Amino acid sequence: MTSLRLLTTLCLAAFAASPAMAQNTQYESIIESRSQIDDKVVLGRTELVYFPAIDSLDNIGIPAKIDTGADSTSLHAENIVITTDEPAFEGIEGDELVDAIAVKYDALGSTQLRDREDKTNIMVSFDIRHPFTGELIRLEKPLFRLAMIKSRGDGHLARPVVELDLTIAGKTVRTEVNLTDRDRFSYPILIGKTFLRNTAWVDAGFDYLQSQPDAHIIGRKEKASIENLPLEVSTSFDSRYSILHALDIKVDEENKKVTFTLEGQDKTRKTMTAPLSRMLRFSNAQRPMVYLPVKLGDTEQHIQVYLKDRSKNHSQLRLGTEALNQYFVVNLGASYLGKSDLAPISTMAKDDSILMISGEETVKIDGVSIIAGPSGIIKTPLLKVSQIDEQRTEYGRMINYTIKDANGKNHRLDKPLKRKIRVGDQVRPIVGTEISLPSSLLLRDIALETRESSDSPFSQLEISPDLIPGDLLVNTRTTQLLDKHAPKQAGYIEQLSMDKMHFPVKLDTGADVSSMHATDIKTFEDNGKKMVTFTYGNHQGDEKTYTREIVKTMRIKARAGEKPSTRYVVKMKVKLDGMEKDINVNLRDRSRFEYSMILGKNFLKHNIVVSSDDQFILTKKQ
Repeated sequence: MTSLRLLTTLCLAAFAASPAMAQNTQYESIIESRSQIDDKVVLGRTELVYFPAIDSLDNIGIPAKIDTGADSTSLHAENIVITTDEPAFEGIEGDELVDAIAVKYDALGSTQLRDREDKTNIMVSFDIRHPFTGELIRLEKPLFRLAMIKSRGDGHLARPVVELDLTIAGKTVRTEVNLTDRDRFSYPILIGKTFLRNTAWVDAGFDYLQSQPDAHIIGRKEKASIENLPLEVSTSFDSRYSILHALDIKVDEENKKVTFTLEGQDKTRKTMTAPLSRMLRFSNAQRPMVYLPVKLGDTEQHIQVYLKDRSKNHSQLRLGTEALNQYFVVNLGASYLGKSDLAPISTMAKDDSILMISGEETVKIDGVSIIAGPSGIIKTPLLKVSQIDEQRTEYGRMINYTIKDANGKNHRLDKPLKRKIRVGDQVRPIVGTEISLPSSLLLRDIALETRESSDSPFSQLEISPDLIPGDLLVNTRTTQLLDKHAPKQAGYIEQLSMDKMHFPVKLDTGADVSSMHATDIKTFEDNGKKMVTFTYGNHQGDEKTYTREIVKTMRIKARAGEKPSTRYVVKMKVKLDGMEKDINVNLRDRSRFEYSMILGKNFLKHNIVVSSDDQFILTKKQ
């Protein structure tokens, strides 16, 4: 017993002695190494965009997706009208006028429209909507050109393009912006190469990367208010959108307004009307989303929430990751930090006792790599396993349990039973473990619980606030934060290896999932598993037929004028400059595209920043 206590003391002492170095290194890899590379800013996969030339949007950031795979920048616009004084177009308007302009100026095959000297001969009037007030802001700009967007069917879609000043992370760029209906998409702005070129790198492993230095540290529970109505606030690391308790919800989609009754923690009520941001669609319902001013501590932020009756919940406002990513970091072991001024995240660089993790990590438990995530509702770390057996031996009671590691491989472990705890109707055995973090080795008691589904691909550790002696912060902007280091720089085109084939691929930060060319797609069942056979081919002459299990079926959102589509998703092993990963890849006919495969966020999140200017930075063209 004495030796065990000594070992525990030494491990804790090692952790306490190392955080200063560990945290400085962590802070540098998270923020400093990703703030700027050379003379270019590093952007996350989502960022806030500002319009410096529009007075009514002064200092108001609008969320945008950052997409190295998009040549153009797109903006959601309403009531788009093109006018011209050219005699050749007299009496023509609407879509017919757009088509006529495209034909006369050969918009698909030349730059005549862009190169004309007097661009005021064709003007574009359009509205953009103030996200907080719903006010329509009418703008008029010269038509710069027409963007001829390749559709998923045959032909092209013509969109008017104007020039606007856009600012991200302090960088203002006169940007070609195409105007379109993005009402079906999560973000009203898509930032493509017309902004990124010569300006930015993109790290698809982070959301709102440039907002991190300004983030404030809140507790897992907080008090807030909206127009002086008190609210109990909870946080979620699994749900993207924030929810606000509301009653008597009435949606006027035609006028884009929502009327509802806000009920506070003290049951006081107030009838409110807010601009409808968009309708959030679930499998069995639609919920209106609005922006509302939330005062938390000494800060007030306009947060997008969807409205729902939460009478049965303890908190009136639940903050999801989209709001957390823009404004906050959560101290997992603290509550009600908003009673005093909220501390900015930059203070963590000076605090030796703080460790910051993300919503998904990989840690080693007794030498086995396990997927882990934070939980603020448990006191003892909880490991969910696929099987638990208890046996009585001459040495006492033993717990035999099976865990699936991060790769889905089973491991059988035997541990002495230390004690049991009751949680509701459940009784959980407690065993001792070694938990390895990048900077330390911890001896910790953990509770075991059988997963509800035996088909789960891996076991999971729920991390409690007392994992370390100091504060444990949760940063939801990324995953695998403990494994973050200075990122590799890559071009937007690189050479990929797959099954002894070598071919160029496009690095696309706007894609959630990687995609590859597939033809002759046929599905079947094998022992209850959904399977697919398909043929991959590329412009280099490679061709190979595969049979894979279908791990998912994706529904792809359509652009304006197109229909949604579905794609099968399979696992493929790919290699880029020594980085070999098994990733999800969706199958589609890419014969019309220059590249037979794109690598999306699910590959690019592994410490890679992508250039919109250069190709073959990591690899050599073959």
